[in-house]
Order: sequence, then structure tokens, then C-alpha cells
Amino acid sequence: MSELAEEKGLEAVEIPQNEPPKNSRMKKKLQKFYRNSSYLAMCLPIVIKTIIFSIVPMLWIVMAFQDYKFPPLFGEHNVWVGLDNFKYFFESGEILQIVGNTVGLNLMFIFLGTPMTAIMALFMNEMKNRSATKVFQTIWFIPYLISWSVAQYCSWGIMESNGLINTILQRFGFEPIDFYAASSTGMWPLILLLWNIWKGQGYSVILDYAALQSLDTGILEAAELDGANRLQRMWYIEVPHLRKIVAIQLIMSMGGIVKSDFGMFWFLPKFEGNSALELKKAVEVLDVRIYRLVNDPRIKTDYSKATAIGLIQSFVGMIIMLVTNAIVKKMDEESAFI
Repeated sequence: MSELAEEKGLEAVEIPQNEPPKNSRMKKKLQKFYRNSSYLAMCLPIVIKTIIFSIVPMLWIVMAFQDYKFPPLFGEHNVWVGLDNFKYFFESGEILQIVGNTVGLNLMFIFLGTPMTAIMALFMNEMKNRSATKVFQTIWFIPYLISWSVAQYCSWGIMESNGLINTILQRFGFEPIDFYAASSTGMWPLILLLWNIWKGQGYSVILDYAALQSLDTGILEAAELDGANRLQRMWYIEVPHLRKIVAIQLIMSMGGIVKSDFGMFWFLPKFEGNSALELKKAVEVLDVRIYRLVNDPRIKTDYSKATAIGLIQSFVGMIIMLVTNAIVKKMDEESAFI
């Protein structure tokens, strides 16, 4: 319009565009909020939980830089010591051994447990009887709901000197095994792996199985018409379909590689008797040491060192998770978490 006006020798007049009034924009925002109010209400409990248990406790990070004395957080008696509490982590040979246990056992859980989870989900997906699938799914998931304190009694019933395993061995004329003796500490990584699979993998199996349910059955039927057998359909269609969910599980697991399931490492091993020291060397992890620094009467209570170790765990876990995500993103951008 302005060019046409210039050609005819007329002055171009700009017509002002009417902006919607602020009241109208506010009304639209309120209407949008009202339309999504049910979804926002569903998010409210997790938001409150995050604020209370994840954001508010960040105030207590300052304890890692103090010689903290319970209970006040700030005060003259809480001396600022800078990075001295972190030196305990890096200079203590015992702590480095505990870090090795934590990382080594978690790597074993991740790289042996994750493929087993995917295999179980694939087998469940191949079951034709849906009632049997639901029964199997429920049986596999129930241990996830059992606390480690209850699982401890199950482990005693299986591994004690008069437990299930030793009873069977003696029936067949074999010598019983003392699983809690110093000579048996080498077996504990395998024992913990089996209990970790029994207790925790049911949840991951359901996630993988749910991902397989979203697969278009037409693709499988087309592959079957083309002559693909069951194993070929699993390997070339179903396994690639699990790639995204497995990648996300791997990224999240690597983020917690310097942490551990406290209940499993606290309740299953018996840190008592003559073999306690050897068992500690084999399976004690960082979360158990943090608990000992705060609650064990045999060790001097030190909230500052416990907080420093926890801060290092969170920082290192975040870095490892971001690095793992970057590697996954480079290999397959669609499978990355962020």
C-alpha cells in the first residue's frame, strides 16, 4: 500500500494495529489455566514433594563447608572450614575403596541387569495367553513392593547355616556354605546382583513391556508374511523399538552410579562377628558410610563429612549423566533424554 501511494504522489498513512487490552489477555490466561486445572492439580503433589524434599534441603549444603555442631545451622560454634571436609573424601584410602565398591557394583547391576530386563519384557510380549502374561507380570512386580527389611528375613531363610540352600546341599551330601564367613566375601557381588534383579527389575520389565505394547502390530504381521521367524522379528523389529526406553534407563542409571540402594547394602550383609571387616571391604558403599557417619555410635558423628560426601555424589552423578546423555545423543539423537 505504501509503494502504491508513493507512485501516485500520496503520503502513506500507517494504520495503527489495535493491541488486545491487558484485561483480555489476562482473561485468556485464566481460561487456559481453568481448562488445564485438572492436569495442574495432578502435578501439585509432586511439586510439593520436590519443594519439601529437594529444594528446601539445599539450605543445608552449607554444612559441607563447616565444622557443624547439631542442632543450629548458623552460629558462632559452627566454624567455617572451607574444603577440609572434602579432603577426607580424597585422602582417606578407606573411602576410595568404598567408592570402588559403589561404582563397580553399580556397573555390574546396570550392564547385567538391563539386558536381562529387556529379555524378560520380550518374552512377556511373546506370550499369547494374556491372562498368563498378567499373572507373570504381577509375580515379577510384587518383590518391588517389598521393603529390604522384609527381604532381609527372606535372605536369612535362604542363606543361613540351616537355610534352604544349605539344607538342599546337605540332603545331597555336600558341605554347607557359610555365606557370611570371610572366605565367602568373593561371592557377595553375585549374591547382591541376584537380589537386585529379584527386587528391582520387575519395575523396569513393566516399562519395557509397556514400550513394546506401543509397537504397531502391522509391522510384525508384515514381517511374518515376508517369512521372518519369531527370533528374527524380535531381533530386527522389537529390540530396536526398545532402544529409546533402554537408553533413558541407562542415562538415569549412570546418573546414580555413585549412589546405591541403601536398604539392600544395609540389610542383606551381616556386618557382625569375625567376618564383618572382610565383608565391609567387599560390599560397603558410600550411602552406608554416610549413614555410619551420622548414626553409628561406634564412629564419631560427623554431619559435615556426611554432607560433603553427599554433595560430591550429586555433583559427580550429574556430570556422568550429562556425559552419558551426550554420548547417546551423538549415537542416536532421538534416544537422548535431553
